[in-house]
Amino acid sequence: MNWPKTTEIGKFLAKERFYAQNTLTGTLKQALVDDIEKITISNRLARDTLNVDAGTEFPEILVLKIKLKHKKINEKLLDALDKTICAGYVLFILEYGDKQCASIAHKTINSKDSSTIDKRWTTDWVDSMNLELHGTTLDKIYNGFIEQISGGRVKTDGVGLQNAVDRDIERTKLEKQISDLEQKLHNTVQLNKKFEIKDQIRKIKAKVKELS
Repeated sequence: MNWPKTTEIGKFLAKERFYAQNTLTGTLKQALVDDIEKITISNRLARDTLNVDAGTEFPEILVLKIKLKHKKINEKLLDALDKTICAGYVLFILEYGDKQCASIAHKTINSKDSSTIDKRWTTDWVDSMNLELHGTTLDKIYNGFIEQISGGRVKTDGVGLQNAVDRDIERTKLEKQISDLEQKLHNTVQLNKKFEIKDQIRKIKAKVKELS
């Protein structure tokens, strides 16, 4: 990342720190052992490290660099780790071999020790991950990360982040319905039933287009 040196931390974070957290089930604790080799706090983005205005929800974005043992991404584990860090947003940079990808969630605070994750986005694997810092406030930088990592699915201009996220959540649900109907269409023999399913697919695709 081509970010200011003032944001760099490079501090090792022991996996044992997460074992006692209520957000991790037994299965996720085992995944923490089996899937993750090393966790490092790579950067801290905040008012005092970037000279930007603080965020409205959280005062900082922590960048956690995770070295994986396997080239697979357990988003449920990332969500659980994210929830243990109630003081800020979390941007994950995942590494396996010479490849990297980025993952970020829309997180809102419920109380001092509790947060909710509505949706997570993860990029494809690339040779080198490079995310730009857009904006003069932490909220705008966070929004910019979501826009970049979602591949443009979430666009906050003029609608606000929560509304943009809600639209993408709805879009994802509709896309799942289309996928299920296409499978059903493939397995349907009766011609009249095929026409009904095709009409359903057409109507749902029109809704997806409105949300895009």
